[in-house]
Amino acid sequence: SASDSGDDSSAPPPTVPGFYVSPSGNDKNPGTIAQPFLTLAKAQSAMQASASIKTTYLRKGTYALSASSGTSNCDWGMGSTAINLGSADSGETWSYYPPDGFGSAVIDGGSTSSTTGVACAFAADSASNLTFIGLELQHVQYSAIWVNSSPNLTVSDNTIHDLTVGIFNVGGVAIHASSGVTVKNNYIHDVAYVGVGAWGGGMSNTTISGNVVLNSCTAAAAPGGNDQDGGDCGAIYMWDESHASTNGVVTNNYIRDVNISSDGEGDYSGCCATGIYLDDGMSNVTVSGNVVTGIKSQCFVIHGGNNDSYTGNLCDLSDSKAQRIMTYQWDSLMLPMSGNSVENNIIVAGSASPGTGYSDGSTPTAPTIKDNAYYNYVGSSVDSSGSNGSDANPTYEDPGISCWDPTISGSSPVYAAPVSFTKLVGGWGPPGFVLPQTGTPPSWPHGC
Repeated sequence: SASDSGDDSSAPPPTVPGFYVSPSGNDKNPGTIAQPFLTLAKAQSAMQASASIKTTYLRKGTYALSASSGTSNCDWGMGSTAINLGSADSGETWSYYPPDGFGSAVIDGGSTSSTTGVACAFAADSASNLTFIGLELQHVQYSAIWVNSSPNLTVSDNTIHDLTVGIFNVGGVAIHASSGVTVKNNYIHDVAYVGVGAWGGGMSNTTISGNVVLNSCTAAAAPGGNDQDGGDCGAIYMWDESHASTNGVVTNNYIRDVNISSDGEGDYSGCCATGIYLDDGMSNVTVSGNVVTGIKSQCFVIHGGNNDSYTGNLCDLSDSKAQRIMTYQWDSLMLPMSGNSVENNIIVAGSASPGTGYSDGSTPTAPTIKDNAYYNYVGSSVDSSGSNGSDANPTYEDPGISCWDPTISGSSPVYAAPVSFTKLVGGWGPPGFVLPQTGTPPSWPHGC
């Protein structure tokens, strides 16, 4: 995959003791580096039985998965799981072997369609302090990693791709009612539903950062308004009808091409194939420093949440039918939607149309929208107005962006007031990751 750095024999071996598995191992072995296990299931049982060793290192090669026997944790038993994790697995780490390189251990679920292969590679219920690092997980139906009521999860530096089923509650990394979660520097591509999703209450202190999500929400939009499709979907998606989650952070992620095959069409006349989607009451989330490009519907959504802020993001509307910056939506089940803001962002497009700016669903309280920069590389300037709020102080200027991996010129006017844009951090994906120049080219000059 594009994230692989290849063998890295110069990397030191791990210092944390662990069990080892290898495609050439044997489950009758003791699970040492010289005599590794063959299967992930054997490593799991060894970690459960050990009072001190809670780490498994996966050596280079491909591990073909099959559904485990017994009750599945995947989507509350709706789908099959290869490795079910429960309270007895708390504290486990599933890791690549550093001298082999990131992405060298490939976990394959065997799914080539919505009816083949396993639904989830790993599925956890009531297992705390789990870590997944440096693996490649591919060809599953629902989710590579699906968790419920499993706090303090860390998913870092993995490659996840080719997921085949687009239904609610699933995605590359699917988190449910789990606080203290960190999902960082993963490369997620070609997934039928969300790239990273978080659903339900109890998701305080969730951080989603440094990830690359390409070609998400690929499931075709279903006719008749079924939200379980690729149309009503986000590359990064968060949902909490209880409004109780706090301290959510979505920062420095790179997103390109959301529901691109259906031209962004979803259930609501072009809504809601979205870059970063805060849905159904998701509140208290700071969305900052992200790049969203190749969008056919809109970059952002706030639906029913309070105290959500979008600041310092780069939103590229591309050449779009709807070309909407944000959908700001309310219904009678939602809170009054106070304290929301859209400030100090850059919004660009490559369309002859100025787009439709900011739209709403008859919200009682408009967000604060101000000090954003707008630029259209092809036609008239991007629309900075909206049906429930307009930019109070828009700036229309060339932001000086170049390259697929966007670089903003040091002399760009967006760094000055009132936009005062914060420099993009970058460093997306696992170590050694190179951003592929595939899919929809960005609207800004990119021939670097």
